[in-house]
Formats: sequence, C-alpha cells, structure tokens
Amino acid sequence: MEGFFFLGILFTLLVLIISVGIGLWSRGLTRTVGDYFVTGRRIGAVNNGLALFGLAISMTTFIGLSALIIEGLYLAIASYTAFTAAFIGMLILAAPYLRRHKSYTSMAFIGDRYYSRNLRIFSVVIMLVVCFLYLGANIKGIGIVFEYLLGFPELIGIILGGIIVTLYVVLGGMYGVTFTQAFQGVLVIFCLIIPVSIVLRELGADAWAFPPLGYGELVPFMKEEVPEYFWPMVVHPGFYLSLFLGTFFGIIGLPHFVMRYFTVRDAKEARWSTLLCVLLVGLVNTTVYATGFAAVYSIQLAGGEERLAGASRLFLETDLDHMVFILTEILAGEGWLAVAIAGAMAAALSTVAGLLIIMGAGLVHDLYGSINPHVDDQQKMKISFWVMLGAGILVTLLSIRPPEFILEAIMWAFGIASASLGVPIVLGIWWKRTTREGAAAGMIVGFALTFISWLLVEMFNVAPTELPLPFIASYLYGPMGWLKLMAFAVPLSFIVTVVVSWFTSEPPEGVKRTVDEMHGWPDYEESRYKGWGLPVTIVVLSLAIIYFMTTFYGVFSRIG
Repeated sequence: MEGFFFLGILFTLLVLIISVGIGLWSRGLTRTVGDYFVTGRRIGAVNNGLALFGLAISMTTFIGLSALIIEGLYLAIASYTAFTAAFIGMLILAAPYLRRHKSYTSMAFIGDRYYSRNLRIFSVVIMLVVCFLYLGANIKGIGIVFEYLLGFPELIGIILGGIIVTLYVVLGGMYGVTFTQAFQGVLVIFCLIIPVSIVLRELGADAWAFPPLGYGELVPFMKEEVPEYFWPMVVHPGFYLSLFLGTFFGIIGLPHFVMRYFTVRDAKEARWSTLLCVLLVGLVNTTVYATGFAAVYSIQLAGGEERLAGASRLFLETDLDHMVFILTEILAGEGWLAVAIAGAMAAALSTVAGLLIIMGAGLVHDLYGSINPHVDDQQKMKISFWVMLGAGILVTLLSIRPPEFILEAIMWAFGIASASLGVPIVLGIWWKRTTREGAAAGMIVGFALTFISWLLVEMFNVAPTELPLPFIASYLYGPMGWLKLMAFAVPLSFIVTVVVSWFTSEPPEGVKRTVDEMHGWPDYEESRYKGWGLPVTIVVLSLAIIYFMTTFYGVFSRIG
C-alpha cells in the first residue's frame, strides 16, 4: 500500500475503540475473582459460542491460510477439516465434563484430577510456552496489517495492538474478553464473507452470494489449466494423520479454548455453544478456502502472478499470504478492502485477548495460588490486575521479534498442547485408573518431544530429518515435515500415560468420584470408567499409528 490507507485506518480505529469501550463497560460487572476469570459462570450458549468462534478465528484466517490453499488444495482441505473436527472432539470428549468440574482453567483441572500441585505448576509452564507461540504469531499479524495494509511501521502496529488488548482485558476481565470476542466474531463473518462474495461475483460465479459453494463453478476451467492442483498426494498420507492428531487433541489441550467452557452456566450450554462455534468456524473456513481457490483461478486467468501483481499495489513478488486483501483490492475496491482489514484486526484482537486472560488466570490462580494457597480472593483480584498488565506489556515487547511464519508457530502450539495437555485431560475424564505418575510421565514425554524439537527446528535451524530422534527423524521430510512429529508424540504420550498408570497405585477414591461427577452421575460406582477396554484400545491404536508411520512409508512415493 503506497502511503497511508485512511479508510482502512478509520475502520481499524473503530474496531479498537469499540473493543476498549466494551472492556470499560464490562468492568462494572466484575466484582469477584470468579467474575474476573470465569464471568461468575453466567454466560449463555449464544454469547459463549460467538466468543469461542471469535477466539478460534485468528489472524491466520486472513494471513497465511490462503497461501496454503494456493500451494496445495488437499493440504488446505485437510487443515480445515481437522480444525473443524477438533471442535467436534472437544464437544464429545471434553466440553460438558470440564464444565461440571467447575475449575477456572485446564491447569487447575489437571492439578485437581491428578492430586498434584507440581503437575498444576508444570501445566502452567506448558501453558506459557503454548500461549507465547500463539500470541507472537497473532501480534505479528497485527503488525503486518499496520505496515503492509495501512502504511505504518510494523512496530507501531505491534505496540498499539498490544496496548489496546491489554487495556480491555485488564479492565473488563473475562466479561470484557467474552463480549469483545462475540462482537469481533460477528464482525469477522461480515468483513470476510461480503468481500469474498464480491470477488466471486467479479470472477463470474453465479452462486457468488454464498462463497462456500460459489467457487465450484470455477472448477472446470481450473481442471483444464492446472490439473495437478487437484492431486491429493501432495504430501505423504502421514502428514494428514499428524495434522488430525495435532488439532484434534490440541484444541482440547489449548488452555484458552478450554477456559471458555468454565464461563458457561452448565454442561448443556457448553454443548450448544460448541455447536454454534463449529457452524461458524466451518462457514468462515470454507469462505477462506474459496478465497484461495479464487486466487489460483485469477492467477491462471491473468496469465501469471506478474500480471496480477501489476493490477495490485499490495502484491509484493510472490506474496501469496495476503491474497484475501489483494483480490479484494483488485476486484471489490478499496472500500471493501478497508472492511477486510477491520475484520483481520478483529480476528487478531479476539485471539490475543483470550490468550492474555488465560495467562493471567494461570499465573495468579494456578501458579501463585499453588505457591501461596492461603491467599484470599480479594488479594487475588488485586494481584490479577497487575499480573495481566505485566503479561500484556511483556508479550507486546517479545512480539517485536515474533516468529517468521504465523501459521507454523500456531501449528507448533497445537502440537505441543496436544501431546502434553490434551492427553492427560482426555484420559483424566474417561479413565479413572489414570494416575498422577502416569499423567506426569506422559506429559513429560509429550512436552519434551515437541518443545525440544521446536527449539531445535525454529531457534537453531536444525532440519527435521536431522533431529536427534532415533527411528523418528528420518520420516520428518518434506514441506513442514516436522508436523509429522505429532503422529509420534501424541501416541507416545498416550502409551506412556496408560502403561505407567497400569503399574502405579490407583488414585484416591475422592478423585475417582470426580470422574463420575463430571459425567453427571448422581451416585458413585467404582467400576464406571475403570475397565481395561478403553486403555487397551488406546494403546493398540497408538502402536498402529506409529507402526504405520514407520513401516508402511515405503508403500508411498517420497513426495513430501
């Protein structure tokens, strides 16, 4: 964008001002530490569903995913399908049961379920790692919007975005976060679907009014011009399996998603809010998919990226990450470009707010509360304001040098969360026999395998195939080859947790009673959720996945 884009600046400022205004208004609703972190558990299904959707649709919806769609059709389909299916997994395996537990955070759940202060503290450490990865990616996205689309230096965007989010999170707590996320979620729907509809209309699609279906009319031309685009085996099938495992258990392990379920009135509201979220996530994800599809069509129609670049002031060489904005500018005009920018800003703010509130809850309620268990709620409330303010400032400063690739950082966050937090949460809900020692062993294996690999690959530029992982590293080749690590880390975490639990003493009866209570049973029965059928099935499936990832690789060509 040449110079300042004043209409885009105006729309962006409106989003920021309204978000802060909601935070200020919400402050009057916050009187206790329970209000501050979980809204007194008074949020209904519609508000929570919209807020959960706003949390789920991050900056990668606008920046990053369109490039994935352009470069690989089936990679995109797999990503969207896995992410949407992950919420179904949350609905079936975790959401209502976590709500009945009445914790504030997933870290508190792990600490209580496994009767261990040390595991609660360890969970906080994992949470901080996951949140910093997620936050860095989204605050970088805010900086990109300011620099690339509005004409300001990226540093200004990062600092301004960080200050604004910190302000309304600190002021309004979870009430402020919930209502701003709901507002921002609705805004994202409008700011994405309408511009993409216009893009499809300009490309000649008759069903342009509904983007998830409208792009289908472009298929015949593309099958003729780029038939290889429709080839499913762009990468090895193990990639798809890894993506599914990382997202399916990752969403359950991501603390900022889990925390939303502790804000609703009851388990029924948790279920309905998840269904609403799944519907909206599917709508928006398929709309973004339509954008990437339209980009490939436009490149072919224009005769190459060079001609497309000539039509857009935004196009910088092969800058495919920003196709939502490029196509909107070319085919819909600058007015709708400003709308799309406002939607992207709303998407980033909603995710960052959710991450900040879980960091505050984790540091105050779980970490400080574990170290000083006798602190009263009023003292926690006072500390919370300062911790949230400090966390916001720290995250903003660290985001000045954020991860290079937004999508990769978030996928690493999912992977770390799935292997180290998702596994103990699922087993803690569904198998009474899961012990403190088993959960600890599984969490350590899952976290060490994923976090150390992240450090080596992203911080020290070690190739995934050269990681010091015997029997695993050689299979981590191809585009984003490190992602295949999830097909080893998640099964190994399950196996270790089950096996160690097998050989250690059962949890106390009081802990086992909580499992029945989470499932809504009014009475306690020792045999419920304690049989060997589930853990044996899990171990067998986990071994089968590892066997597939190592033994049947030769059946497929070494394509990625």
